[in-house]
Amino acid sequence: MTYYRDVVVGGRKFTIREPIDVDDYRKLMDVQVRIWGMPDYSEAVTYHMIIAGHRNGGLALGVYSEDGEVVGLAFGIPGYDNGLVYLYSHLLGVIPENRFQGVGYELKISQRELALSKGYSLIKWTYDPMQSPNAYFNVCKFGVVVRSFHEDYYGELIDELNRGMPSDRFEAEWWIKSDRVIKVLKGEVKHPSIDELAKLDAFTATKVRVVNDVALIEGVELSNKSDLILVEIPGDLSYLKKVSLSEAIKWRLLLRKAFNYYINSMGYVITWFTSFIDGGVRRSYYILWRRSLREILRGEFPWS
Repeated sequence: MTYYRDVVVGGRKFTIREPIDVDDYRKLMDVQVRIWGMPDYSEAVTYHMIIAGHRNGGLALGVYSEDGEVVGLAFGIPGYDNGLVYLYSHLLGVIPENRFQGVGYELKISQRELALSKGYSLIKWTYDPMQSPNAYFNVCKFGVVVRSFHEDYYGELIDELNRGMPSDRFEAEWWIKSDRVIKVLKGEVKHPSIDELAKLDAFTATKVRVVNDVALIEGVELSNKSDLILVEIPGDLSYLKKVSLSEAIKWRLLLRKAFNYYINSMGYVITWFTSFIDGGVRRSYYILWRRSLREILRGEFPWS
């Protein structure tokens, strides 16, 4: 049975459904160019690859406006690691005109529903660790955890969102049946303040100063004396790149040191994210916790 779900976002009706014919698959290829600002189709996943993935255990969803226009998509393929089969979500996005309105959230909810119906318990994907909106969306809205960091995962990308920067990526894990995820989806997780985290002896690993309303990174400190680590990232990467691409790259290279040490070497897990305005400047921090995955998936938090 084809998955089909109607949602209302911002007073507008959208339909989220699986593609049913070749024309549907072609439109899911076409919309990628608009979503990611690609120069041409060379960066897009082809329609026949979407067909192959979808018809062989993967997942494909389109988001359709009332007039039938495709405004978003999700595409994933089966993955395998140490005996566990999971869904690897390779693409998920909406066109710029429909971002930050709730359409993307509803698409993720549909992705989870369809994945559960297919028997999956885990969905993985990669995202840029320096994109503050994506970090909040992934960690705080859906309850993903991060236990792996990869340098230059895709090599050089030339779309508008990624051009000019090494493609470093986090590997997000969305354990869609876990108590943690259910708790997050129900809105039952407290959002701690920086002051509250300081009282828990959180160690801030990044050294940042604000110059002309822009947060600039000066260095990182590597220490495993605290079970709770804060790592700051740019509050608005797109703006930072416009102000100074060299400063954005400096952030990238210094954060590599922090993520390689704390996540890849020392086994900390990104368990939450916080973002706020301080003196007119957005400040964003990952919250890393030295705890087992089992404890975290039970829904435990440092402040609970």
